[in-house]
Amino acid sequence: MSENDRRFVTPPLHWLRAFAVSARHLSFTDAAEELLITQSAVSKQVRLLEQHLNQPLFLRGHRGLQLTEAGRNYLPTVVRAFSTLEQGTRSFLGYSTARNLHIKCNYAFATFWLTPHLGEFMAANPGVEMTVSTALWEQDFLESNADVEIHYGREASFGERSFSLGQEALFPVCAPEVAERLAAPEDLAGERILDLTGIGDAWDYWLQQAGLKGVQLSERQYFSTYVLSLNLAREGQGVSMGHGTLAERMIGRGELCAPFGIQVPGRDRYFAVQNHPENPHAERFLAWLLAKFEGRGTG
Repeated sequence: MSENDRRFVTPPLHWLRAFAVSARHLSFTDAAEELLITQSAVSKQVRLLEQHLNQPLFLRGHRGLQLTEAGRNYLPTVVRAFSTLEQGTRSFLGYSTARNLHIKCNYAFATFWLTPHLGEFMAANPGVEMTVSTALWEQDFLESNADVEIHYGREASFGERSFSLGQEALFPVCAPEVAERLAAPEDLAGERILDLTGIGDAWDYWLQQAGLKGVQLSERQYFSTYVLSLNLAREGQGVSMGHGTLAERMIGRGELCAPFGIQVPGRDRYFAVQNHPENPHAERFLAWLLAKFEGRGTG
């Protein structure tokens, strides 16, 4: 490659932005709506980027987009680049002296843990103007500009600015009136099972790790988040898989029971990721969060 060619290796930023937003939505149409341009403009920018890289980044089909292997490999580089640019701009503009704090959080964690505890942090930090947004899927964190993110996943997925909130213990939970019918795991065969999609640490994993492969689950209903399955369980509508961080408050208040006392360690756990260490409010929030989880058995 000549010296002249090297000046043009990095693609234009608007091509990269179109790729990153399209990857987050897996839709050129939804990306166009976010970027306030036409769908054909997004498609063209992605196509120009693919030509520039000499590799396809998406598989285009009737059901939408899918990332190719090349797209999956390139996407983290693009996301990190935009995050670095955002962080540098914030620092240049003196963001660290501002009053703002943006937290982006796993939806179930925000509902069942953060909401009951956040008043303590707000009372101790009355001058902080906080924004809390939620993410249902890990993909929702792409291009996040939040100062602190709270994820649920595997340790290998996160970088050096990530902090584990502890090991998770998995166990079935249900309303007290349902628990009265469950003397042993075999009794689950007659109950409605509230299962989860897109989460590996669910019913099949618990049965395998607990050595209960012979237990039959005859009726399963599937949900995209613990927010739905745990709330349905609390209403007596079935038995959900749960774990300590999400279920402990409802168990403590007698709204849910763990009928068998059979816990297995989860493969996933919650992690706090600090994107903007120059923001002192983010430092205080992270210190407060880690102190709340320090020494807890289930994270």
